[in-house]
Amino acid sequence: MKLAQRSSCEIIGFDHRKSVLAQIPPAEDHPDNLTFHIDFEKSSSRAVYDYFSDKLTDMKFTNGLVASLLDPKDQDRVEIILKLIEDGDLRRWSLADIRAFNIGLREWRSRLNCITNPYVYEQLLELSSNDLITKGNSYISSLHTAAHKSLGNIFKVRLGRGLYGVCLGVKVDQNSNLIDEIGKQLSIKSAAAGLRPIGAIVYMQRKNLKMCLRSTDIDIDTSEVAKAYGGGGSPSSSSFIIRMDEYNQWLS
Repeated sequence: MKLAQRSSCEIIGFDHRKSVLAQIPPAEDHPDNLTFHIDFEKSSSRAVYDYFSDKLTDMKFTNGLVASLLDPKDQDRVEIILKLIEDGDLRRWSLADIRAFNIGLREWRSRLNCITNPYVYEQLLELSSNDLITKGNSYISSLHTAAHKSLGNIFKVRLGRGLYGVCLGVKVDQNSNLIDEIGKQLSIKSAAAGLRPIGAIVYMQRKNLKMCLRSTDIDIDTSEVAKAYGGGGSPSSSSFIIRMDEYNQWLS
């Protein structure tokens, strides 16, 4: 709003998050040069690309060629990247290699600022989804190997003293990069052992004992345990602080 009030240029805002609706004032309070495009079914990056591509549809050069945002040699590659970004931004996670792609893209996100990085446009045109996926898969592989080394002393955990069933657990030194991967591997091992498909990771967080629950089974809700003990999270990933005396009861 402030930018539009200080500028005579047309300013267009794009977003795909429902939370942003509450921050947008009524249309009658907008400056005439400010427009918002909110689309919950399309990521902001894809919406911007489509918007300006459509603007060029009816434009033609003197030689009869249609105007385009990208050179033909770059178009397919860039659109694949936009499709993958959209799958992650909208939390669909439905495309093959989407996890690896997002990990590979992670280091680029801090550079996506045309003010601090004037070469961002040229750099984005050089990105390859295959290169990002390869880098992401390499990182996932290293995590898997490191997590596997932490699964030496596995024990059974009676969740809620057995009220929520029994799963496999392990106690580790705090390592936020590995907790998720360790939990997923434990979940698979727990299911193979005929127990609940949940992995329980226990570690000291400052002076508190913390338990993280992970599951690879879409029918399991780990948060029901976490919420019962003052924690929270999502069905596949949750955590809570547990008293040592209570924890010992879970191991009996």
